[in-house]
Amino acid sequence: MIMLELRNLSAQYGGKEVLKNVSLSFRPGELLALIGPNGSGKSTLLRTAAGLHPYKDGDAALDGVPLRNLSRKEVARKVAWMPQSRNAPDMTVWRMVLHGRFPHMEYPRHIRREDRKIVAQALEDADGAELSERLLRELSGGERQKAYLATALAQQCDTILMDEPTAYLDIAHQFRVLSLAKRLAADGKAVAAVLHDLPMAFQFADRIALLRNGQLIRAGTPEELFAQQIVSEVFGVTLQRVWNRSVWRYYCSVDREESALL
Repeated sequence: MIMLELRNLSAQYGGKEVLKNVSLSFRPGELLALIGPNGSGKSTLLRTAAGLHPYKDGDAALDGVPLRNLSRKEVARKVAWMPQSRNAPDMTVWRMVLHGRFPHMEYPRHIRREDRKIVAQALEDADGAELSERLLRELSGGERQKAYLATALAQQCDTILMDEPTAYLDIAHQFRVLSLAKRLAADGKAVAAVLHDLPMAFQFADRIALLRNGQLIRAGTPEELFAQQIVSEVFGVTLQRVWNRSVWRYYCSVDREESALL
């Protein structure tokens, strides 16, 4: 199985260090949630892991091979990247999702029947089949998220990295996206997602990585992080849970004095 791993990794933006000595693995069969305050380095970590941002020190390796030694196409055949947002090109959703097949095509590109089937299935899985012939620039933020997710799924990679995949989505579609991520992990893929909704992260993730100021503070199961109460320290809220229908349901609260200031 392909393993993506960061080892003592540091990265910069404009000469400023935004990731500091981070070691983290992306494991097959697991949904990893990246959480942390704004500006903690979550998105940069995923972009670096996807080979889209250079790292300064340490290493990022894919199945034991440093990313620096792999071409962009080689990485894209193994690691799919779903951004939080991007410029909307003047093309249909179907054509956009087809881009997910490009790493598997030789130049000049010829669209095979297999590629068409994979694109159609990716759109179906992303709950975006009805958007197929729509122009990207005409879509709402939530509809574009479905298109970006379908593009990542069409790559058919063993590792899928998603930057805030539930952004712009209503609550029902947020649950659908995270349920899909959970199914992909159950099928043996390594799935990682930046999430801002703490209760959802704790409910769906197999493992959680907590970042602050570019450093990895903790990584462990939801049970482990809940027991350590580290979330309260980092976010300034109290993470609580109740036992409901044979699972723990998580929620956040603030004390009355703090809530009066919000």
